[in-house]
Amino acid sequence: MSYSVVMCAHNEEKYVKRALESVFLQTVKPEKVIIVLDRCTDRTGEIVREFQVELIEKKEKKWRNSYAENLELARPHVESAFYAIVDADIVLESNYFEVLLSEIRDEDACIGGNIITRSETFLGKLISLWEKTYKVSPSRRPRGCALLIRKSVLDAVDGFSDVPAPDTYVQDKALELGYELRVTSKTKAFHIRDITLKKVVKTQFSMGIARYVQRKGLARTFLHSLVRLRPFVLIGYLYGLLNRMERMPKTDK
Repeated sequence: MSYSVVMCAHNEEKYVKRALESVFLQTVKPEKVIIVLDRCTDRTGEIVREFQVELIEKKEKKWRNSYAENLELARPHVESAFYAIVDADIVLESNYFEVLLSEIRDEDACIGGNIITRSETFLGKLISLWEKTYKVSPSRRPRGCALLIRKSVLDAVDGFSDVPAPDTYVQDKALELGYELRVTSKTKAFHIRDITLKKVVKTQFSMGIARYVQRKGLARTFLHSLVRLRPFVLIGYLYGLLNRMERMPKTDK
């Protein structure tokens, strides 16, 4: 089974080389590696050109959610059976995609491994401990930063939508089609970005807005914030609610 890696990068000169090295060291090689350069003003473009990659250079933002736009820009370039997302601050174990390809079942739309924060900051170490709450999550899902998606399913849901969490959107749509989602503990990916309080708050707040836009329930979001110790997810959700942000249309399901 073949896969292609899509990596989106906006000023990622500090991390992107390590991320790409881990991709090219995979025991099962990708069919191609596609890099979406999103209006970079640092050395990111110079660094990625050291690797054998296919480049898509985005000069201007046309969608409200730039990351979603980047993923969708790459979709027509992926002809493999699987579309793999690897964020530019992720380092993979060398067998990451070999394991995912061997573990994925016909009924699975997406699969991912264990994601572990590996940051030298104090907050980063706390986040690493917090990630253990994933084990008690009532609906554990593969995380979008190192995710393998069945391309036929991605095409069936018309690709990525202009929403704050496009990978979650695709997973929701796949569930509506009757597919399942899978996480395996047999391989790992490491989030190497330096974690700051500002980054944590921004990420949680954006996730809360995404949950509102994608019609997750308020009670479920409250429980998510409580169990997973993510208070700003609830605040982001309430922000979307109070500002009456546009929501995804209802489905028949």
